[in-house]
Amino acid sequence: MLNSFCAKVGQNKNILMLITAGIYALALGATFSNNLLVMSLIITGLALFSLSKNLFPIKYILVWVIVFYIGVANTSVRLRETSELLNIAPVNSEIYGTVVSIPQGKADDKLKFYFNVDRIKFGTIEKKLKNEKVLVTFNTHEENDLDIKVYDSAVLNGRLSVPFKTGNPLQFNYGDYLRNHNAYTVFYAKTYNPISATVPIKAKILQGINNYREKIISTHSKYIDSPYLEILGGIVFGDDAVSPPKEIKKSFVNSGLLHILAASGMNVAFIYGFFFWIMSRLKVNYRLSVILGMITVLIYTLMTGLGASILRATGMLMFVLIGKLIDRDAHSISLLSFVGLLMLLYNPMYLNEVGFQLSFIVTFGILIMAPAILKFNNKILDYLSGAVIIPVIAQLWVLPIQIFYFSNISLYSVFANVMSTPLLAVISFGGFVSSLISGITPIADFVCKLFDFILNPFLRVLVNISDFWGHLPNSAIQTTHPSVYQIILYYCILLCITSLLYKDVREKYLKKILVSLLIFVGIWLLSLIPIRSSQLEIMTFDVGNADSFLIKTPKNEYIMIDTGKAAYNGGKSQAEVIILNYMKAKGIKHLDSLVVTHFDNDHCGGAVDVIKNLKVDKVYLNDLAHESKSAQLLYKTAKDLGIELVLAKNKQIIYSKDELTLTNLTGKNVDNDNERSIITLMKYKDFSMLFTGDAGINGISDIISEIPSNITILKVPHHGAKGGLNKEIIEYLNPKYSIISVGENYFGHPSNFILSLLKKSRILRTDIDNAILVKVSSKNSFHIFCYDIYKKRFIKLLNKSST
Repeated sequence: MLNSFCAKVGQNKNILMLITAGIYALALGATFSNNLLVMSLIITGLALFSLSKNLFPIKYILVWVIVFYIGVANTSVRLRETSELLNIAPVNSEIYGTVVSIPQGKADDKLKFYFNVDRIKFGTIEKKLKNEKVLVTFNTHEENDLDIKVYDSAVLNGRLSVPFKTGNPLQFNYGDYLRNHNAYTVFYAKTYNPISATVPIKAKILQGINNYREKIISTHSKYIDSPYLEILGGIVFGDDAVSPPKEIKKSFVNSGLLHILAASGMNVAFIYGFFFWIMSRLKVNYRLSVILGMITVLIYTLMTGLGASILRATGMLMFVLIGKLIDRDAHSISLLSFVGLLMLLYNPMYLNEVGFQLSFIVTFGILIMAPAILKFNNKILDYLSGAVIIPVIAQLWVLPIQIFYFSNISLYSVFANVMSTPLLAVISFGGFVSSLISGITPIADFVCKLFDFILNPFLRVLVNISDFWGHLPNSAIQTTHPSVYQIILYYCILLCITSLLYKDVREKYLKKILVSLLIFVGIWLLSLIPIRSSQLEIMTFDVGNADSFLIKTPKNEYIMIDTGKAAYNGGKSQAEVIILNYMKAKGIKHLDSLVVTHFDNDHCGGAVDVIKNLKVDKVYLNDLAHESKSAQLLYKTAKDLGIELVLAKNKQIIYSKDELTLTNLTGKNVDNDNERSIITLMKYKDFSMLFTGDAGINGISDIISEIPSNITILKVPHHGAKGGLNKEIIEYLNPKYSIISVGENYFGHPSNFILSLLKKSRILRTDIDNAILVKVSSKNSFHIFCYDIYKKRFIKLLNKSST
């Protein structure tokens, strides 16, 4: 039976090409994830098994094995583990080179763009470089007239830095993101000075296209107001054309329409479809219409910035149209697979792009599902095919990837997409045509004014649709982070359902498909049942030279101590980027208590973000009348949200259930905010842990009589600063393990003096060991785990330890 199935597969061009592209993608994925050895063994084993059972012709097996190792070789050559700039950073420096991406973010007074570095100066050293790229961040609030364009040459002065470390589970990996764009460092520019340089012909062409695009958007801005201008720019030219306002972006996220603000493959279909329809009405020769349509689509593709979705759609359309010109039909799935293979051969990094993954999985789903549904020859289905059926299929296939990357579901996205699809056809084509004609300077204003008069109502209706669905209750539902196995099961279920739509498949394999479907659904549903742990868990987040701890009680209640640093220079706080992202993915929505030890930025910086995004019962503070901006903002936000602020007191019990108690301890020092840090003692059976904030010798000495000696774990105060501990305190506490929350800093944390004091204790450091997880069982034992940034999971540090 297996042989007959493989024989049928070997006769199907669609499946053969899909397998070939899939094997190549597996090679790339295995290389990226450091699982190359395992995947190589699996591929080799399958090849030998197929040969021994004569499942496929030898030529197929050889081709697939060769394709796999071509993928490995291509990725290994392209994927550098380091760069010269990475070895130099961090350093204040001056870099010379060329802007190689369209600057984004001017509306937020912060431009970001990629910069090819030819030369770098730092100190007395000057080095010439080759194939070095850096992501530049440049604050423009002081230089609003600065005009930075792609392929401009310039010299930048600022600080070359390494991307922040991804030391926490489910944290966005900034280093990998940069690596996908062949960059390994970031540069925070203070000054930007253009210089004259010879521009290659290719760069001149692309620069001309981008300048033309900017000119068109500028002309449109005379007749279309914000936010409609940004929406038109996003739909027609892509999300790097004009940044949409934050409130509009949030509305489109909640309604599930954000994808339309980034020019997609659907736009290519709209533009070619409208163009070909006009040509047919004008009685233009068929072959000439096809050729002109191809040229039109290629121009549009260049103007959008060459996004993965656009490249996929353009590639498929070009091959289909070439086939039309030479009277050859294209097989949809094999064509999709071939285009994907070509893109990954050109740039293996595409595989890691969310846009690439979404574009190909959605197109695959539409290609196999839509024909099966439309075969029913129902007039209603024919009418609804474009407006309803295609958006519904797209949402079904995009759902698990959306949840995997963003941990949310846009509940009404199907309805919003169904209503917006007809509008997008008009806006895409109208915006693009007006852009082409507007290149004729004498009539540019008139053309834009005319088209904008037509498009304005459509844009307004689109915004109203987004606002309506995006502001309904529960429009965006938070979900837990799915595992890869859950995603595979989901797609297996979809494939089973799709196969049942085909009459010939249904008649032959109905029972087998139904049994498989029931098994997949059963396993998938079981995987969704949350398994509640009865262990006490303490997470030490890796937040650099800052503090943040999350305690999960045996009753599955949550207490947080400190919240990391505030947003820097218009960015996001560590709470938003790291802590809340983790909690969102884990489905944690409620805190029993939040303890802010004191009002230093590296402890209270994310407190406002935490109470805005989670239901928090109480916030414990060391001062209810602190005058700092961060304190005043926290007071106001808590009052607006109706959250109780509690002044911490000595021997104040903030949690007591099932032998677990957390007690706040406060010293007598009223002059020094660090010394006034809230100290929290946690006791569970024979296990104990002391959280010290930035308290020093005086603060701890004031309350040391309230602390038991021989504690299990000490959170070393003030990131290991010299004045945090002395010999007497350490001899009394006698911790078995000591955790230092520390990162890159200018203060010399942790000091060698403190490290020598703690030499009898096992020291764990977040700058070395990343996030640290302690699990304490009800049987009076505990384990300590450290997060492995390469394996992307916690690794047990110690064997079972008795308290």
